[in-house]
Amino acid sequence: MMIELVLISALIPFVLLILWKLEGKTADLIAGAILGVSLLLNGMALYDFFSKGSDKVYHTAYVTTGNLGEVFGITADTASMLMGFVSILIAFLMAVYASRFLDSGKGKFYALFGLLTGASMVFIYSTNLVQFAVALELMAIAMLCLVELGNAKTDALKAFLVLNVGVLLILGAVAVLGTGQDLTKATYDGTAFLLLIFAAFMMSSQFPFYSWLPDSTASPIPASAYVHSASIVPLGAYMLFRVIQYMKPNDDYFWLLGGLTVALIILMMIYYPLQRDAKRLIAYSTIAQTGVAYITLAYALLGHVAGIQIALYQVVNHAVVKALAFASVGGLALAYGTTDLKLIKGMRRTVPWTSIAWFMSFLGLAGVLPLGLFFSKAFTIMSTRHAKGIASWLFPAVVLIDAAIFLIVVLLWFREIFFGEGEAKKEPKVIVAVLIVLIIVGIIMPWVSLDVVMKIGFAG
Repeated sequence: MMIELVLISALIPFVLLILWKLEGKTADLIAGAILGVSLLLNGMALYDFFSKGSDKVYHTAYVTTGNLGEVFGITADTASMLMGFVSILIAFLMAVYASRFLDSGKGKFYALFGLLTGASMVFIYSTNLVQFAVALELMAIAMLCLVELGNAKTDALKAFLVLNVGVLLILGAVAVLGTGQDLTKATYDGTAFLLLIFAAFMMSSQFPFYSWLPDSTASPIPASAYVHSASIVPLGAYMLFRVIQYMKPNDDYFWLLGGLTVALIILMMIYYPLQRDAKRLIAYSTIAQTGVAYITLAYALLGHVAGIQIALYQVVNHAVVKALAFASVGGLALAYGTTDLKLIKGMRRTVPWTSIAWFMSFLGLAGVLPLGLFFSKAFTIMSTRHAKGIASWLFPAVVLIDAAIFLIVVLLWFREIFFGEGEAKKEPKVIVAVLIVLIIVGIIMPWVSLDVVMKIGFAG
């Protein structure tokens, strides 16, 4: 029964496609109800899974072929159950948020958001590369249309093309592995693993493919929040986590994975001070924070199980903090009519709840308590000190310096936007409620998820 609940909860978001032509409160209510049911069923499956003991793996193959083996199935284990619940929770909260954030075009937005959410859930519960590729293609289509809603067709096309290159790389790995594309039966192949590294980089906007993500923030803020926190971008790291967990590759590509990630994070340090648009600042932080997960995955290539554990811990904690950051910036957009930080003054008086959320989330992205990235970054620094060669100081140093530079940038903007006099619209109660829920979840998440990720190990 549990595996069926997972399957249904993953497929229900696709029902939102029927809302394409609806508008107003009707679209809001139906979208909230559909994603609410998905969240409820997923929560029931989560409870059932952990009550039976989280050391078990439940797997059902629904579609198989002779040459490729499984091409559609559901795997319920500690990693997928945690990631899946976080993803659908954030999707539900962003749909509730969108009900007040959007004025028009709601039906089309919810339909595309449902496509994105359903594809993300199908991706999360997969352990075969064909399913990864199909789900990613659906996410790419949703991304194309969502960015186009912001009248940024060139940026939408860029994101679509980059993600489709990722799809082709995954299919290339399928061609190399054959039936081994079913990760439960896979053995390590260096060529396939290399293709999958770069496919993951495409999804996560990593070096040298990083430019598509900041440009894609033209999409509605609730969609950007989900893409950055619990959909396409973190799922690149999640896919590579799965590949490493099952393939157990050697350290041939340790320096490729770790070196490119270090170079990318250093580049992001240069970009932070140059941003005045809050959405683009968040986008560059997303790239760097996902990079931290890739650093720990590089560490896992040395045979350390802590590498995959901390990678998922980083991903789920970043998901909540990043959703909160985007939600706070959306609050600024509603109140001030802009996300240009130069034009915002007097936040603490005009939008108190938004200001609290902004302050907590942006400091949280720098790794400041009480939100969970403090812990995941601390574990990353402590663990990667045991990496080989210069990586033992380079990896921890880059993570620490990146956090310090982002913190300085945030504090400089804090001085500009929190004080002074400004005029703003009143904060909508729905927006405030979502902010409060995300703050609470963000504080609780590191404590709950730590014990969960510690149960994760290499397969077999």
